[in-house]
Amino acid sequence: MKQCLNNIGEILKTAGMSPTDAVSVQVYLSDAALFQGMNRLYMEFFKDPRPTRTTVVVAKACRT
Repeated sequence: MKQCLNNIGEILKTAGMSPTDAVSVQVYLSDAALFQGMNRLYMEFFKDPRPTRTTVVVAKACRT
């Protein structure tokens, strides 16, 4: 998550923007147990007012 946010920060910087320019964020987690850690990093990276966020826990694919 931290590396992902750092990458997003670099992309925004290259475009002449910063995390304060984000208006919406979609987060996909493979396990609900990851939410607390993700949320802590999200709160550090995005300052008030934070962009809207949708968080989805994605089920593992079943193979038959």
